[in-house]
Amino acid sequence: MTFSAQAWERAQPWYEAVLAHPFIQELGLGSLDRSVFVRYLADDAHYLGRYGRALATTAARWPDPSGAAVIARFAAGAVDAERLLHASLLERDGIDIERLEVEPTPTCLAYVNSLQADAVLAPPAVALAGLLPCFRIYAELGRHFAGMLETEPEHPYAEWLRTYGDPDFAERTRRAETLADEQAVADPSVLEGMHAAYARAARFEWMFWDAAWRGETWPVPGGTGHRDAPAGCGSAESSATLDASGPSVALVAPRRHDTSSGG
Repeated sequence: MTFSAQAWERAQPWYEAVLAHPFIQELGLGSLDRSVFVRYLADDAHYLGRYGRALATTAARWPDPSGAAVIARFAAGAVDAERLLHASLLERDGIDIERLEVEPTPTCLAYVNSLQADAVLAPPAVALAGLLPCFRIYAELGRHFAGMLETEPEHPYAEWLRTYGDPDFAERTRRAETLADEQAVADPSVLEGMHAAYARAARFEWMFWDAAWRGETWPVPGGTGHRDAPAGCGSAESSATLDASGPSVALVAPRRHDTSSGG
């Protein structure tokens, strides 16, 4: 079994948890609160810029010139295409992606900083392994929801679903996995580190969706917890035991602000 196939097999409990998460459930149904979706998009815009730099750094250190060129194209092309999608979607809500006023969530920074650290300090194959779950999970979600657009062409999140359900995105995912598989065979000494990086990123993917759903923010001085989510945004209480074998999650349905009494 190739590295990418084995890593994805091990990550199945986390992918199943992603599919079961209320953010993804409501996204697929088209019932996700727009303010929650916009909150996710803003955080993902912060993430993508840093993710692209991690890809570029990994490409610069890649031992094979042809593989380096492929990874560099991912950094220049695939990420740019996603940022254009985000810019278009955010613009509808009057938000300029180049002038985001909201700061990245703690989860966003923890996730992407781990990728950037590996891009600089870890063997290149380990760095790429950590970058793969972002490719694979989004490609799988695109495939999972592909039929939705056939039955609901006016789906409120059709543009997002269409982007990740594009066969070209799936092909880029397979190409990135092939590069990692080749390095795992060429240098088996990095295999353990590759699996660790992949597993960590798969967990962060679930955490990223959950942060958007909960309205995660930074604590304030003198406070006992996080600031409240912005008015109009859904929030949820959640807890998870984040171990490598898979999530043990208790989620409470999001609390919506009651507007029936005018506040």
